[in-house]
Amino acid sequence: MTHISRRALLAAGAASIALPVRADNPLRLGTLQFGTVQWVADVIRRHDLDTKHGFALRGTMLANNDAGRVSLMAGASDVILSDWAFVAVQRASGTKLCFAPFSSATGGVMTAADSPIRRLADLKGRSLGVAGGPADKSWLVVQAAGRGQGIDLATEAKPVFGAPPLLGAKLQQRELDAVLTYWNFSARLEAAGFRQAVSVADCARALDISPQVSMVGFVFHEDWANANRAAIDGFLAAVDAADGLLAGSAEEWAAVRPLMDADSDALFVRLRDRYLAGVPRVDAAEQARGAARLLAVLHETGGSQATGGIETLPPGVFWPVKDGSS
Repeated sequence: MTHISRRALLAAGAASIALPVRADNPLRLGTLQFGTVQWVADVIRRHDLDTKHGFALRGTMLANNDAGRVSLMAGASDVILSDWAFVAVQRASGTKLCFAPFSSATGGVMTAADSPIRRLADLKGRSLGVAGGPADKSWLVVQAAGRGQGIDLATEAKPVFGAPPLLGAKLQQRELDAVLTYWNFSARLEAAGFRQAVSVADCARALDISPQVSMVGFVFHEDWANANRAAIDGFLAAVDAADGLLAGSAEEWAAVRPLMDADSDALFVRLRDRYLAGVPRVDAAEQARGAARLLAVLHETGGSQATGGIETLPPGVFWPVKDGSS
């Protein structure tokens, strides 16, 4: 189980700003300032989708993803955005969290427009920035796909690990040949004239993992959800309705744009298109099958460190969503 220090709890509390609640039956959603959940929450509020679906959306602004996990475990948020691997590890340790899909958006290997790199094999001998650390899930998936194509990227390329903004800057300065980064940072590089040589989605597909399986989703305590079934089901239905509005309306995106940290039309379009491409399109059974397959790939490639010490998915990771919900 994740150990949360008193210092972390105090820091998370100091970084959180409670937004006003608008009705009874509140659901406290932890969001980042420029996170994609904030976009959806904005649509929900403007169209009163929370009221229509029987709950009241209350937002808690979080400093970062780690603060979200602390907030959830401390009971300061009801729902946060995280990944199902975190949920699986917590359930294996006895903490009954659940996961409902939100996005299957993935990044990829980005490189200069004039770069000769067009497939994984072309990374041999090249400097490759990798967002996150050696156990980053996208990196492990790309490594596994590379091995299937005859290249061990960990030894035959020159991986450098770091934060996405720093790696993106190094790529733009031509200090790196390529960067494996997350979808929102890929969008920023595309807007700056760089191109995606290989997508994580294509690597997943090569490993018999559906690229539509969501790694990121809504995470909450099972006991809380069972006690507030109308609120969680209403929230997931409202998210689905908000995604529907975003998918079909330029006006909705114009309203959301101030929350996107997009300083150019090119970046705005790429963030919008990548977000919409990641809206979940698989059923619960395919999500569970894909997650189990991905867990096996992660364990095979990165060992127990990559999977938090688990080898199989514990039961109950995925919330049984009602028909009509996200």
